Amino acid sequence: MPTSRTEAQAGFTLLELLAVLVIMALSATAVMSIGRASLESARARSFIVDAEALFRDARTQAIESHSQTAVIIDIKRRRLSLEGGRSLEMPQGLSLDAKVAVPKNGGLPAVRFFPSGSSSGGELAFGFRGRSYGLHINWLTGRADVQAL
Repeated sequence: MPTSRTEAQAGFTLLELLAVLVIMALSATAVMSIGRASLESARARSFIVDAEALFRDARTQAIESHSQTAVIIDIKRRRLSLEGGRSLEMPQGLSLDAKVAVPKNGGLPAVRFFPSGSSSGGELAFGFRGRSYGLHINWLTGRADVQAL
C-alpha cells in the first residue's frame, strides 16, 4: 500500500505509452525504407561484379577449351548469358546500354572470346539511381574491367 501521494502516482499514463509506441513505429518504418534502398543498391552492385566475373569466365573457357565462346546480351529479357552456361538476370531499376558487335545473321548482340584470349570487345554502361558504371572488355587482351563513371 502506498505511503505517500507521489508513490501512488508513479508510472506512465496510457497516453504516454501510446505516444512512445507511435514514435517507435515511425522510427521502424524509416529504418526499413532506408534498408530496402540499401538492399536494392547492393543487388545492383553485386550484379555488376557478377557480370565482370561472367566475362572473365568466358575468356578463361575460350582459352582452356581452345574454342570460341561468347557472352550473349539479351536486353529484352534483361539477361547476360555465357554461351552454353550460366546466365545472370538484371535486377529491377538497373539500366543497360551495350556497345558490342551484332551478328550479321540478326542474332542477339554478344562479346565473343577467342582461344588466343582476345575478344570482339565492347562497352557496357550500367545505370542505377543516378550512378553509372562501365564494364569495358578490351578487344586485344579480352580483359574485363568495371569502373565507376
